[in-house]
Amino acid sequence: MWRATLPNRQSIREREEEIKRSVDKKNEEEPFEFTKTDILAMIIAAFQILLPIMLIGVGVFALFTYLFTTYFMK
Repeated sequence: MWRATLPNRQSIREREEEIKRSVDKKNEEEPFEFTKTDILAMIIAAFQILLPIMLIGVGVFALFTYLFTTYFMK
């Protein structure tokens, strides 16, 4: 079956150049700009990633402080 499709295949380099040309053409027609909604979505996504990590760190620090003051400061 691969023999039937082999002559129609483009090399990776040709395909990459074609994609670059199409992306450049689209950017010339309508340049990409971030809207306020995009920026807000990125901020929310950052909080979804960073907030649980920060809360775990605060919890571990609070637990360490509690154990240290309870057992070692007597």
